[in-house]
Amino acid sequence: MESQPKSSGQSEQPVQYQYNHIFEKLVMGTEPLSNERLVGMIAYADYKDEKYRWKASYREVHNVNDVPVANVADFLLGYNEKRLQKLKDDAALFLTSFAAEYAEDRIEEEKEKAKDSEIIKKIGRQKDGWWVSILKGALGSFAFTVFVFLFSLLFSLAKPGSNYSKLVQFIVGNKDFIVLPVDDCRINNSKNCKKYQ
Repeated sequence: MESQPKSSGQSEQPVQYQYNHIFEKLVMGTEPLSNERLVGMIAYADYKDEKYRWKASYREVHNVNDVPVANVADFLLGYNEKRLQKLKDDAALFLTSFAAEYAEDRIEEEKEKAKDSEIIKKIGRQKDGWWVSILKGALGSFAFTVFVFLFSLLFSLAKPGSNYSKLVQFIVGNKDFIVLPVDDCRINNSKNCKKYQ
């Protein structure tokens, strides 16, 4: 129990304050190191701020140094479960707004750091227009086609009797070849072969 002397001009008996359980309701009923604990602490700070401002206003209006205990008790009656929940909701909203603003600031800082990074500078130097990109792609495709053609030509010259060589000769050399079904008697001399014309 707290005691505080009354203002001058009144008797010097200590003022007896009644303990309230607002701290326990807002803060202690939550898990340590949880978001709810932080919200509760902010809500409790809001409660203490409201109480401080109310007492300052009371002292000014009534021209006294001490607020009577009965008036403080009446003030505390306003802090029912609904009012405490509003303090928590306001604190959660404040915390969310603060986190969003902090995150925006951090994002902007990281963007600025990224702009100055060597990787971004190198990428910036390598930018080509879309016409240049199309030309590079076309030249790359053409070079690959020439490489495949030369490889096929060399392979067909190395093994002239292979099917691959015959295919290259058919495509490049305009040689005629007859395509026969597998069961044609000209390739297969079995009893089940068929004679095609």
